[in-house]
Amino acid sequence: MSRAQASAQRRLAKILRNRKEPHGLEITDESVLKGVEVDEAGIVQLWIKPTRPHCPCCLNDLLKLRSEIKKQKGVLACHIEVVGVPQSDRWTAAINE
Repeated sequence: MSRAQASAQRRLAKILRNRKEPHGLEITDESVLKGVEVDEAGIVQLWIKPTRPHCPCCLNDLLKLRSEIKKQKGVLACHIEVVGVPQSDRWTAAINE
């Protein structure tokens, strides 16, 4: 594991540990956070299933989460993949544009 990867993982864990999704559920709950990957360069990938698939506050919260992760030292980039909701490709595109 590279130093960049270890640093990015620690910072990401701290962000996710202290975060709730807009409807009160911990973001680290396995029904919400479906996967996490940090590569050796410090690129973070998250797979998230919003609790309410048609709620604009969930989309807004994911935009804020991505922005917060990207600001962390050791994180080169962040990609959030939305899964398990109708038109998840549109959610993913909106978040990562």
